[in-house]
Amino acid sequence: MSRLYLYGITRPREVPERLREQKVFLVEADERAAVVSELGEGPVEATRRNLLAHADVVEQLHEDAVVLPARFGYVLEGQEEALELLALPEIEHLLELHEGTCELTLRGKYEESVLAEVGADLQPLRDAYRVSPSVDAGIALGEAVGEALAARRAHDQSLVLGALGPLVLDVVAGDPASELAAFDLALLVERGAVESVEKQVEELASRLSPPLHFRLVGPLPPYSFVRLAMPAVA
Repeated sequence: MSRLYLYGITRPREVPERLREQKVFLVEADERAAVVSELGEGPVEATRRNLLAHADVVEQLHEDAVVLPARFGYVLEGQEEALELLALPEIEHLLELHEGTCELTLRGKYEESVLAEVGADLQPLRDAYRVSPSVDAGIALGEAVGEALAARRAHDQSLVLGALGPLVLDVVAGDPASELAAFDLALLVERGAVESVEKQVEELASRLSPPLHFRLVGPLPPYSFVRLAMPAVA
């Protein structure tokens, strides 16, 4: 019995020739299909090449129809286990829910000038540190700058979400990845609303840049909005 690597779940359809050449195929049952390829023995290594190959399969199939993406590294112990997965009631619900959706990722990043802006009201602490550059004074100044920057992030994220809210079905907010990161948002939108979101982001950028700059990526499969009860990672 061949082990199967799972890319995601979709509706039965023809697999594009390029993916068929990579030995990707569907296991189908009751208008549902697992996107898989045969796998040899041993673990699935999280190399850059393997991660990109996983995303390539999911994203190409998502161009034409719904795909529920599996997290990287999930293995099924043969077609019977694939059919058991497809039979779960939640699968049909998720396929219907995401039939016309996609994910956009929106990241905001500040220019360094924002540090001076948020620190404009902290001059007494700066003066105290210059007079007595102690560890305690330095910590107090650093904490105050951090709190001011966190407040600026919260304000800008709220403004952005307020503007995009009418166009978005759901949002997952990640933590800022660096000091100058403003926000990291996954947006679930209808496929037909992508252009409207792009235009709204352009309008926000015209108002808020500088010091805030935007990066919008997508449309993508709904990576951040699908949580399947999957088998253990091999």
